[in-house]
Parts: sequence; C-alpha cells; structure tokens
Amino acid sequence: MRLIHLAVGRFNIDIIVRIEKIPDIDEFLTTDLLEIMPGGAAVNYAVMINRLGHSSKLLAKVGKNSLTKSLMGSIAEMGVGLDYIEEVNAPQSMALIFLRKNGRISIVRKLGASVFISAEDVKRYFGLFDVIHFASIPPTVVVRDPMAKIISYDPGPFSKEVENVDVDVLYVNEKESSLMELNKVKAKIIVIKMGEKGAKVITENQECIAEAYKADNVVDTTGAGDVFDATFNYGLAENLPLEEALRLAVTASALKVQRLGGINSPTLSEIYEALKTYKPKVECR
Repeated sequence: MRLIHLAVGRFNIDIIVRIEKIPDIDEFLTTDLLEIMPGGAAVNYAVMINRLGHSSKLLAKVGKNSLTKSLMGSIAEMGVGLDYIEEVNAPQSMALIFLRKNGRISIVRKLGASVFISAEDVKRYFGLFDVIHFASIPPTVVVRDPMAKIISYDPGPFSKEVENVDVDVLYVNEKESSLMELNKVKAKIIVIKMGEKGAKVITENQECIAEAYKADNVVDTTGAGDVFDATFNYGLAENLPLEEALRLAVTASALKVQRLGGINSPTLSEIYEALKTYKPKVECR
C-alpha cells in the first residue's frame, strides 16, 4: 500500500523570467524565457512525492480565478490530490522568479490567499496521513498529528520565527540555520541543506555529512530544496538507513537544478540511474 503524504502550504502562480538585472526606469529588456506555471514549496514537494512512488495530497487556500483552476488541473494530472484545496475570496498567491543564466534565483512573493491557512485546517484531517510536511508557512500553523509517522517542517522565509515547533524533521538551508538557535528547536532530526557543499543531518546521537552530487548544467534552482525534502522524507518513511536517505536527497536535488521550474523533478528510477554514474560520499559519526 502506497504511503500518503499531506503537503501543507501555498499553491502559487509562478512567473519565471530569465534576466540578469532588473531594468532601470524607462529601460526595456528582452528575454528568451518567460513562463507561467504552478509553484509553491508544498506543490513542488507533492509532485516529487508522486514521482518517488508515494501518494500526495495538497492542503492550501487559493483565490477564485480561471488561471489558478487551469494550473491546479496540471498538477492534478501529475497525480497530486487536490481534495483539501479551498477557494477563498482573496487574491491568488503568486511569485515572480528572476532566473539568472547560472541557475540562481531571486523571488518576489505576493502572499494572497495562502495567509489564511491555519493549524485548525490541518487538525480536521488528523489520522489520514502517514507523513505531514509543512512548507514555507508560519510556525503557528505547524501542529503534530499523533497518528502520523513523520511530521516535517521547512520554514523557508519564516525561519527567524521558529522556536518551539514539535516536529520529527526540520529542514533549513545554511543561511536560515544561522538565523536560528537550533538547540532550542524540538526536532528529532535537523537537516541543513548546503547547496554545492552538500547537506548535513544532525540527530541526538549522530551527525552525517553528504557531499553534493555534481550537477553538469545548472538551469534553475527553483524547488531544489523541496525536492530534497520530499526525497529525504521518502527515505525515512521507507525505513532506509539515514546515509541512504541523505544520498538519495542530494542526488535528487542535483537532478532538479538541471531542469526548468520547481515541479520539473526527477523520478525515483532517474535518481538510481544517476547513482550508477556517481555515488556521493556520506560520512556519519
């Protein structure tokens, strides 16, 4: 039986434009890339979970408009369950993503309908899921379902606000970890994603460091962290050794950055195929 994940967070309309600098006043620039696609950390996570072979549902609030409905249809076709999407009378959450030629990004967000999601919304569905992942939402929304196997949280832009969350896995990047007092966080596993330097996992009894899987051609780093989160959670849920879950996650995120868009993630078979070419080193102590 396939394990079921609930991804809690935003459904965004992502507008991706490739540009090296913001135009000055009265300056006109052209680009070879301007795309509109579904996005948001929870969406990226949910799509990746399906590609790994588990099932996923998305809990989010969206604005009422035809473009949102069209984009929701595209992720439904990818296997993401939209049973827990609620339309509200609020502007749609959106993100304007500036993509550089080296694949690096900067983002301008419009929060919109996503700000109305609450812990009470999550509590309605307690007992239905094996894994609940909270993605880029405030810590006030994060709540533990005592019947779930794994509760994980990637605070993203809310990392400064994280203190007394009760989770099994906390995901942060290097910059976010520097803004937090990690010793005060109630998490069984803390994962620090370090990009080209790999990733680090800290538990009560051990610390593991994985080197990065080398990406040949970085196209777009959007969603790489979400793909990492989904793959590591998959490994934990499948009871893989910590080293193996970490190796899969760094490999998956490296494959993702070679593709455009946060939802354009690799399959499990593609990850294992890549590992035949190169196997990132993982050291635990």
